[in-house]
Amino acid sequence: MKVIIIGGERVPYFLAKRLIGSGYDVYFVNKNKELCDEYSRTLNATIINGDGTSKYVLDQLQIEPNDIIVLLTERDRRNFFIARLVQEYYKVKNVVTLLNNTENEDIFQRYGIRTLKVTDLIMNNIEPLLFGNKVMKDLEEELTNKGAEVLMIPIEYDSKIAHKELKELNVPQDMLVVGVIRKNRFIISRGDTIIEPGDELIVVCASEKRSETEAFFRM
Repeated sequence: MKVIIIGGERVPYFLAKRLIGSGYDVYFVNKNKELCDEYSRTLNATIINGDGTSKYVLDQLQIEPNDIIVLLTERDRRNFFIARLVQEYYKVKNVVTLLNNTENEDIFQRYGIRTLKVTDLIMNNIEPLLFGNKVMKDLEEELTNKGAEVLMIPIEYDSKIAHKELKELNVPQDMLVVGVIRKNRFIISRGDTIIEPGDELIVVCASEKRSETEAFFRM
């Protein structure tokens, strides 16, 4: 089984490098001769300088039905054309394509072409941050003029509370950890939640306890 990457610039390089490191036989097709020359020097892969929409170029790959085709060109129309070529002529079942415009998703799905949506990948990473910010905003609006404050407290790598469960901290009653932001994910905190270095704690405290709260969690 081969993994054939068609199109793209830097993303294919790191993808190919990872696949090669995992023991896969990788082929790379690109119209950019300079890029192909560079990849030939740095990757243990079969590099073909040519247009992936050309059946003549695809024939050189000796594509088999169980191969995996990854399409990374910047145009959905081109990706779709290549996908249909390899499906029709080489009976390939496993085709993954970069989807630049989500409005084109239906036609890819109709032909069993798996899509990788750039916007979804980005949103999957920023939504937890947006959610964490929304929690902060909603709490602040709810607690305004009610004698409480919302704090975002980062946990340093040398913090004394790092690697401990939340329940071990014996948090004073006038302080409440409502959530943890960790590596772009929002975690609802519980007693058994382990505080990790790099976390950001969302803490609600009495207004007069702000300094005391910051000192407590920044031990």
